[in-house]
This record gives sequence, structure tokens and C-alpha cells, in this order.
Amino acid sequence: MDKKIEKIKYSLAAAEYLFVGIFAFVLIAVSIMMMVYIPSVGNLMNGYAENAVLNAAMGNSNAAESFFNAGMSALESYEADFLSLDITDKDAVRALCIGIVESTGFQHVGFTPVDGVTISSTGKEANTSNRVFIRKGLAGEASVYANMFCDFDGQAMDAYSIPVRDSTGAVIGVLTGECAPFNISSVSLLDIAGDKNCFFVLDTEGVVVYASTGNKAGISVKDDFLRLIADESVSKDIQFILNSVTNTALKTITIGDTEYFAAFSPMYDREWTFAAIVPKSDVLSSFNTVIVFTVAMAGIMTLLLIVCALVIAVRIKRIKDDIEDAIETSFSNLYVDSITGHDTIPKFRENYQAAMKDTATGHALISLDVDRFKAVNDTLGYEGGNDVIRQLSDILKRNMKETDFFARSSGDQFYILACFSERTDIVELAENIISDVAYQITVMKLAISIGIYVIDDPSVKSRVAADRADMAREATKGRKESMYVFFDNSMLQKIRREKKIEDIMEDALALGEFLVYLQPKFGLGENNEVCGAEALVRWMHEGKLIPPGEFIPLFEKNGFVNKIDYFIFEEVCKLQKKYEKMGYEPKIVSVNMSRT
Repeated sequence: MDKKIEKIKYSLAAAEYLFVGIFAFVLIAVSIMMMVYIPSVGNLMNGYAENAVLNAAMGNSNAAESFFNAGMSALESYEADFLSLDITDKDAVRALCIGIVESTGFQHVGFTPVDGVTISSTGKEANTSNRVFIRKGLAGEASVYANMFCDFDGQAMDAYSIPVRDSTGAVIGVLTGECAPFNISSVSLLDIAGDKNCFFVLDTEGVVVYASTGNKAGISVKDDFLRLIADESVSKDIQFILNSVTNTALKTITIGDTEYFAAFSPMYDREWTFAAIVPKSDVLSSFNTVIVFTVAMAGIMTLLLIVCALVIAVRIKRIKDDIEDAIETSFSNLYVDSITGHDTIPKFRENYQAAMKDTATGHALISLDVDRFKAVNDTLGYEGGNDVIRQLSDILKRNMKETDFFARSSGDQFYILACFSERTDIVELAENIISDVAYQITVMKLAISIGIYVIDDPSVKSRVAADRADMAREATKGRKESMYVFFDNSMLQKIRREKKIEDIMEDALALGEFLVYLQPKFGLGENNEVCGAEALVRWMHEGKLIPPGEFIPLFEKNGFVNKIDYFIFEEVCKLQKKYEKMGYEPKIVSVNMSRT
């Protein structure tokens, strides 16, 4: 019996030691696994979390950009209506503005001629010439001005403005649309952390232009975001990011006692940056749950350690697959044009930067659009117009080499970066596109405008190259047939010269630099007596006469000629009065008045 008891005791002790050994082995194994597993999974999850925030910033930047582009497109669709209107008839202008309000989402619509006095759909008028968006519009630049106070009802509004041009391309006024300030929550955004999301639009100085409502960071519109960041060096890095339009970046920042992931993505068509700023702990919380779940399962069910590890591995793979799917979808939305199915402008810019590293071949940036494309939409409808854009995209693709690439910028405008060995290669490409458009797009006859900038310096930014190609394209406007024009420096010099003249013209008028010359008219009688004169304007600037051919056409284009006409008329009246007092018989003096 004692032997049996000893044997049982031995067996129990052996079982106890075996259990303790197994427990110790499992505990050590779990500890080692946790020491290796938790940091590696934590780093992996942290990387996935950063990518999720980055891609949300990029996708949401694109969504916000589309919102503003839609507002701008709505205004642009009415530009042609003002060309058939007598803009001096204020009632007709106001009626058109009211009609635009009824057809769009704008609360107020106004038209501002070159004299700076806005005719509003509200029934009121106001001198808005000091407004930034009005000045930009009169200078030929479309813009969006955020959170301004309306001149007519004092309410906070977002102001969209576009220049209205006549058939010659001259700006005859500015069309503005005002609506309630943009609400980030009103557009479809990529979610990161549910109600903890903090989305903002920042300007280049770090001031918050728009902020999502109820964000956990508590940052509001007009806050100086950079001043809220605890680390000054991080603040400087972010300021650099806000002034760069080519990169998307992520930083870890501290505001108060909270650590955040902050992702920044530029909005390419305006000087704003979309920011996704989310508490780091909230972004990582779903991933931390996986780790905690693993530890709990390992402690409670040590015998099912392998099974738990497999479950966790499957769970991690599933999360990884979901994140990769989200990233792929985000990149697809960012890089694939929804209408053409080809590259978008962000992708084009990336390809452009890569192509500029190849200096073994020449490159040319081509700007292309369809003249009077609004007529296509009016005739075929928007879907029919989209079909034409898709056909045009396919024509461009077929005519380009494998090393070439293109993208649709907006509406019917495209950019192409083409490689060439000889200049004739570019000419051949342009002529082939024009020929194919004429023969393959048969629903309507289209006139294609093509501007070509031969890139002579690979360090030229894509935006600068596009501007120069656009200058060349604008030189083709006004013609009824398709054609192409190469950029040359005279276009740039002409713009700079005109800008310099516009900068000094008001001061020149105030300083009396414009002079009246009288060109005599002689009668046909025997005595050849002076029977009258014609008043001519001359500009004496810094001791030199500026030829009329340099400033009269520009003044006619920007509307300043009206002030010159009034000045000449007034000066001639003064001369007539002076000669009358001197006892001379008044003669007829002709004063030329501009048609504008």
C-alpha cells in the first residue's frame, strides 16, 4: 500500500512538475513571442496607419478640389451669356444674375464691369474694385476667396469669380458667385477614425481656411495652425510643406498634451493644402485591439497558442488586405480620370518630374483644347460632350509614342508631354491630332487650339511649362480652323511689357504724362487755310514718348481707354475755351472715342 501511495505521489508530483514545466515553457514561449511579436506588429500597424492617413488626405484633397471646381464650372457655363448682352443695361445684367442664382447653388450672383461697380442679383450695387477676387478677375484670373463678408448683406460667404472675356479675349468684367462657406463635412470624404476625424484646409501661412465641425483637435477657422504645434522645428517643416505644391507628406505633431498624425496633400489648382489631423491613439486603436486580443488569448488559452497565432495571422492579413484595397482605391481615384479613364493631372505631374531626368532626348509640353466647347455641350448635352472628350482622349493616345503621356486638366483642356528628336516630330504630332479630330469626330465639326512649348531647361516646373504652352495656345484663339502655335519669348516679353504699362498707367494719368497733340486739317480752298484739327494722345514717360501702338491696344483691352477718352475730351474743351479768351475764332477739333 505504501508503495502504491508513493507511486501515486510520485505520479502526482511528476504530473505537477510536468504541468509546471509545460506552464513555464508556455509562459516563456509566450513572453518571447510577445517580446518579438508586439513590437514588430506595432511597427507594421503604425506604418499601415500612417499610409491610411496619407491616402485619406490625398483622396479628400481631390474630393474638396472637385467641389470647388464644380462651383467654378457652374460660373464658367454662363460666361458666354454676357457676350450676347448689353452690359451697360443694368436691368438686363441684374436679370441674368437672378437667373443664374435660380439655376445654381449660389446665394448671390454679381457682374462687375471694368469700372469696379458690381451689379448684384440682390438688386443692389456696390463699388467692389478693392476686393482681391475682383482685381484678380479683371486681371484675367479665376479665383475662390474664402470666408469673406458679402458687400450686400454682410454675411460670411465664399466668393467664386471668373473673368468674362469678349470675342477678342479682352476682359469686359468679372462674374462672381457667393455661397455659404464650404463645409468639409458636406463632401464625401475617406474616413479614418469616425467622429475623431479632424480635417482642415490651410493656406500657405498655416491659417485655417476651413475646418471640419466638431473635430477633436478643437481647431477652428482663422486659427494659426502652426502656432498650436509644440515643437518649433516640426512647425517649420510643416510651413515648408504648405508652400510646396508637389508633395504629400506626413508628420507626427503634438498639440497640447495630445499626439496626432498630420497628413498634408496640396490642392493643385489653388494655394491651399488639405490636412488630415487625427489623434494617433485613435488611429492605432483598432490595431492595438488586435495585439491586446492576442495577449489575452495567449494567457487564457495557452494550449491553443498555435491556433490563436493562426487566427491572429489571418486577422492581420485580412486587415492588411483591407488597407491595401483602400490604398489601391484611393490611388485609383487620385490617378485615373473618371471621364477619360486615362491619367489625371497629379499623375501627369509625377510623370513630368520623372521625364525631366532624361536629358538624352528633347521634350515639348503641349496644351490643347476645343474652341467654344460650350457649344458642344449645348448641342449634345453633357454626356454627349463627355463622349467627345473620351474620343479626343483616345485620339491623343493613338498618336503618341510609348514614351509620351497626357492628362485632362479640366473640362476639354489636355496637356501632353512629348519626346522628340527633331522639331518636325512635334509638328507631325500636332498635325496628326488635328487631322484625326477632323475625320474621326463626326458628331460636330471641332476646331482644336494647340500651344507648344519646347522645354529648353529640364529644371522648369510643370506649372511654368504649362503656362507657356497655354500662352501659345491662346495665340490661336479667334480662328475658325484648328491650328497650332509654338511658344516664343516674345509672348512672355509682351505680357511683361503690358503688365509694366498697367502698373504705371493710373499714376501716369494723375501726373499729367498724357499729352494732347493737335494735328491740323486744311481746307481745299485756294488759301489752304486751317479749318480744324484732330486731337491725338501722346504719352511722355521719363522724358521719352511711348508709341501709341504700344499702349492704345492694351488700354482698349483693359478698359482704361475710357479714362483716356474722357481726359482728351476734357483737355480739348479747355483748349477751345483758352483760344476763345485769346480772341481766336473757334475751329472744329475732332476727338476720337473708343468703341468700348
